[in-house]
Amino acid sequence: MPDAMIIIDETGAITSFSAAAQRLFGYSEAELVGRNVSCLMPQPDRDRHDEYLAHYLQTGERRIIGLGRVVVGQRRDGSTFPMQLTADSQDYRSGQTRLAKIMVRPSAAILMNCTFIFTKAND
Repeated sequence: MPDAMIIIDETGAITSFSAAAQRLFGYSEAELVGRNVSCLMPQPDRDRHDEYLAHYLQTGERRIIGLGRVVVGQRRDGSTFPMQLTADSQDYRSGQTRLAKIMVRPSAAILMNCTFIFTKAND
């Protein structure tokens, strides 16, 4: 499965939701464009997301942006799953709106890739 890509604006609103993201989370792009990306997170991260984003915009302190980490995502059906999240805050601009690109890879895909690399290295 290719990495899921989600583009958000500076308020956290989703502006683009890739086909891989649609398959992974179970939502269509039309359902999510304009909604806050926190709808893809379980509690307590869902309620804290806007605080994290505001803190980053005010201070520039990176807690996730530019740093890959494993977090928990939530699908449309409410099920949760571990995923590798990489957020990139390069200055994408659309008019006056700053955009951030979020890449998501389910942890199972990471494990399969590591297993493949380990197997090849030991052949």
